[in-house]
Amino acid sequence: MPAAPPVAFATLAYQQPSRPYITGITPTSLSGHLILQHPDPVLTIADAQTLQPVEQLTGHTGPVTAVQCEEGSIWSSGKDATVVRWDERSRRAATTIKAFIRKPLPVTALAVSGADHLVVGGTELVSSEAHILFWDTRNASEPAYRHSSTHSDDITHLSILPPTASFQVSTGRQLPQRLLLSTATDGCVALSDLREADEDEAVHAEENWNQSIAAAGSYAFEGRLKVWARSDMDYVAAWGVGVDADDGELQLQDFQEVNSSQFKYRDFALPQGGPSVVGPAAKERAYPDKLRSEYLIDVCPSLGVNNRGLPAVGVGSNDGNIVLQHASAFSTRDNRPYHPSAYLLTGPGAARGHKDVVRAMFHAVRDEALYTGSEDGVLAGWSLASLPRLLTGNPAIDDDGGDGREDANSDDDEDEESEIDTESSESDRSDNSDDMEVDDGPRHGPVYGGGRGRDTRKDKRREKRHAPY
Repeated sequence: MPAAPPVAFATLAYQQPSRPYITGITPTSLSGHLILQHPDPVLTIADAQTLQPVEQLTGHTGPVTAVQCEEGSIWSSGKDATVVRWDERSRRAATTIKAFIRKPLPVTALAVSGADHLVVGGTELVSSEAHILFWDTRNASEPAYRHSSTHSDDITHLSILPPTASFQVSTGRQLPQRLLLSTATDGCVALSDLREADEDEAVHAEENWNQSIAAAGSYAFEGRLKVWARSDMDYVAAWGVGVDADDGELQLQDFQEVNSSQFKYRDFALPQGGPSVVGPAAKERAYPDKLRSEYLIDVCPSLGVNNRGLPAVGVGSNDGNIVLQHASAFSTRDNRPYHPSAYLLTGPGAARGHKDVVRAMFHAVRDEALYTGSEDGVLAGWSLASLPRLLTGNPAIDDDGGDGREDANSDDDEDEESEIDTESSESDRSDNSDDMEVDDGPRHGPVYGGGRGRDTRKDKRREKRHAPY
């Protein structure tokens, strides 16, 4: 049997003044700070070392919905129908873009590409249309073009994928150089040509998960690109980005879905050997014998990807404890492929972790640190460098041969060991990187899959339409 998953207390935790609910954590591009997002118009700049607030950005009049940092700029979108660019050095609003087509459009998702001089905003459903708006940063008085029928409900995620040359195999058809990943509460996952104004020509691949999508991203797996999505019901799905073997068209293929039962309402028996990281508290209190997970915090491929392409995740308890989970290569139960990699627990004292529901997670890969934010305004930092290497579920990487830490930590009865029968095939915020080979990123190797035949792109899109259109 492999060693029990390690237990750690937070290296440092700091409760933000006025205890603002933390919904997002984004690293800045220059200053080494963290941008904290809250369900209100204000953003907090926090020091990544001390976790203390440095300054607040006040410029929106409605809740901020998304944050992107690039080339010395902090971009934010809001329900007030604006996108604001903040100068990272001066911390002042430099540009305000208005989202307006016949009426103000609350912006719910954001992507930025300085190299393309583009800011892309996704909107709420207004008058039966959910728009993806493309602004040229050199003249942003109105959108340069828009896509208004790709999605039929509130858009929840936008990100610009790495150049296709970094994951495209040799085919007879040249794919667009830059692709936009978009998702919405209509369940649709779409890949579009970032630079194509004609929407019918822009959308190159589209699948409907039939679940309201809350978050999404992309990551590298065995030399190809993968896309993940997380639903409002805490399900997780993954697709490979490939090409049709017959016509060379782009496809989302090798669909995998993980039921929410993998993440919610599971009981974990905690190791009793004590924390792997001892903080500055004078006395350590004993933590509970068991931990019960209540919700999925987020998907985090940079923590590890198993041999079938499923990413690591973080789950949480209502009292602020966190379990990092990996998808194993094998499982003792067909419906339980996810197993604990580490327990990040609330320790004694005010500066030892969270006391409330954790809503945000960011993995700083190069720093080997994990930052988490909770509903009571606590920002916590966890040292992963001090822990044993986290299991990924890939036998070529894990010391345990990929046995997945058999579900001995669950109260459920176990069946005989069997291999999970699933098809073989970037959330930290590095999903938008232009380079597929990120140092210290997910530990896995490369391949590019084929696909099954299909009809023309327009016919396929027509089949997947969902009202209202």
